[in-house]
Amino acid sequence: MNSWRRALLYVGRRKKKSLLLFLVMWISLLSVMTAVGIRKTSQAVTAGLKEKLSGYFTVIPNLEVDGAARNLNDGLCKEIVQTENMLTYNGNDVFYMSLPDVTLTPGRFTAAGEEEDAHAACFLAATRSEYQEQFYLDNLNLVKGEHLQEDDVGQALISTALARDNGLEIGDTFQSMVTENYRGTNEAALGNVYTYQVKGIFQVKEESEPDAERAEFDFPENYIFIDIQTDRKIVSDLRGGEFDWYRNGVNFYIQDPARFEETLEKTAEKFHFDTDGYEIEQNNGKYQNSAGPLERVGCLTGIFIVVMIVLGIVILYLILFLWMRDRKHEMGVYLAAGIGKKEIFGQLILESLLLYAVSAIAAGVCTAALSGVVGRMLAAGEAAGMTELARYPGEAGYMLATAAAGFVVVLAAVGMSFLSVVRMTPNAILSSN
Repeated sequence: MNSWRRALLYVGRRKKKSLLLFLVMWISLLSVMTAVGIRKTSQAVTAGLKEKLSGYFTVIPNLEVDGAARNLNDGLCKEIVQTENMLTYNGNDVFYMSLPDVTLTPGRFTAAGEEEDAHAACFLAATRSEYQEQFYLDNLNLVKGEHLQEDDVGQALISTALARDNGLEIGDTFQSMVTENYRGTNEAALGNVYTYQVKGIFQVKEESEPDAERAEFDFPENYIFIDIQTDRKIVSDLRGGEFDWYRNGVNFYIQDPARFEETLEKTAEKFHFDTDGYEIEQNNGKYQNSAGPLERVGCLTGIFIVVMIVLGIVILYLILFLWMRDRKHEMGVYLAAGIGKKEIFGQLILESLLLYAVSAIAAGVCTAALSGVVGRMLAAGEAAGMTELARYPGEAGYMLATAAAGFVVVLAAVGMSFLSVVRMTPNAILSSN
């Protein structure tokens, strides 16, 4: 009878022992796979959180230094974000213009009966509005539609209050007009009308009440965010010349905020922002407030995985070692019957392999089923919405690696227990039992 047949017969005949060993292997593998999975997911979620909490610094040109503002254009910004540890950028611009047919949240100009000023709003241009400071710092929250992107033209974001008071929805249009008080430096622009389509609607964190002491364009409800292409066309008209740079500064966002100072220093030196032509403002507060919890998550998951691996190895080894020792008499019978030591060892390995393979498959299936639940739990709170992180990264790879490592432990346990017996003669083995 060959080793395969003996192994199958033994596993089938010793059902209780086989089931016990299967359960031990399954629980050990499931624990380790889950621990490794949690570790990998927590690392992915932490990386995502760091990006979401990425700090930024703002480069503001000194308009009195010749050429400083003109250098701060999209070409330079794109070159900067290609450097190490840079995430993206958002350029800023601000101007004021009248919206004669739009009702704004009323302020002091409405109270004073100054019609033109009562319809003047603050226009804020953004390369990518999701990285505009008001949205990034959660002062404003987009509740409908989409954020502005670099290649948008004629698009705008308006507040829920402005949309409500003027019956505007996503896709609707409204207009602004160059008036005497808000015409810039170009007389020819007077009377120009510009049309915007509503791409998104935002909610102000703390909605303002009408205030006779406050100008209409100072109310966040009256802010209008427009795309950078439209802004450049309007500002070029108001100034009577081509305009393609960021005179109100650019926010540069960092991938890993833990390296904020290092990245800022290198960027400032490389692109000459450490001169009188520019001022740099730093904002790394979100990460600084969250750095402690993030580091603790990494430390705790590392400890957890080490504990689970050590416990799994120890339990699996002890069970197999004790089980093999209990079969000493059986091995003595095999040796007395003329079955070689290699064949006996092969049979023991095959028995363990059969049970281990089934338990590894079962543990892998269970771990895969748990991955979505655990991933979503880890991605809660600040990471909510990062659905791509809600599953363990590289599931198949780490499962196979864990299973292979577990099989090495099985081989070691079987081999060491067999060695403790194989050095004895058949008579010594049989007489010891």
